[in-house]
Amino acid sequence: MLTIQPDDLKFDYSRLHEPVATLRPGERAMVRTVDCFTERFQTPEGFTDENLRWTHKNLDGVTGPIAVEGVQAGDTIAVTLHSVKPNSVGSVVLSRCEAHSVYDWWQEEFACDGLVIEGDTIDVFGISLPIDPVVGCIAVAPGRESVLSIKQGRYGGNLDCDLIREGATVLLAAEVDGAYLYLGDSKAVLGRGEVCQPPEIGTDVEITVEIAEGIDGADLVGPRLMSVDTIASIVSYTSLGEAGRMAFKDLLNWLDGATEMSRPELGVFMASVADLGVCQVSNSLYTAHCKIPRKYVELLNPSPDAF
Repeated sequence: MLTIQPDDLKFDYSRLHEPVATLRPGERAMVRTVDCFTERFQTPEGFTDENLRWTHKNLDGVTGPIAVEGVQAGDTIAVTLHSVKPNSVGSVVLSRCEAHSVYDWWQEEFACDGLVIEGDTIDVFGISLPIDPVVGCIAVAPGRESVLSIKQGRYGGNLDCDLIREGATVLLAAEVDGAYLYLGDSKAVLGRGEVCQPPEIGTDVEITVEIAEGIDGADLVGPRLMSVDTIASIVSYTSLGEAGRMAFKDLLNWLDGATEMSRPELGVFMASVADLGVCQVSNSLYTAHCKIPRKYVELLNPSPDAF
């Protein structure tokens, strides 16, 4: 199995990058990532003015891009996260959390630490929590611009969505030939919103990438997700409320193409069982998801292999 090392981290998503590796559809690979601080805040001694200045300019280094053979602009790729395992301590930067504006809490940082992970738990200042690693950044290269890796949009990016974890398959609309996939910014455990700092980790992510037949990339307004128990749409927008409504609409569009229920009937069905959730509210574009449990989707008798 191919191992892709984080030897050439990128701090933007761009079609101008040279691929660090090329995968065949279905080929399994291990993608190694580093924490969002590029390992500078793993011990208390790392909290220096130099490291602060560097990380403010170089946050969320991602491994990639990874090209996928045969993918053309306009295709949709399906990235399956077969396993997501920590390979570092949980880096945290502490904020005083005192400013009137919560946005300013990110400017009140005064110390850092590395939280110990043992087995399936992480020690959060004396409290043992079960780890459940989340891949915070997953993206393909935008077709017409280069975007900082701390950003998010239709191409994916810094979504910080707690659904993107081991076992999930993420659908992304390829905007360039080869797709150019990036991964990084993982968390050991993540509450919804990322209002302030969760434990940041490096990870070993075992993936396969396939071309999602029958799904036109032009139909996606953001990533879609499938897991053993959920299907979901993920959207980033300037308004969190509108992001949630757009995610609801995209999920309805997805179901509309795969079931026999009429669109008005699907609207009522989704209003009964769909769940809107917050992903992150820390950036200029807020991210929300809309999800439905598979047990309800199956009641619609969807087309074979639709989800």
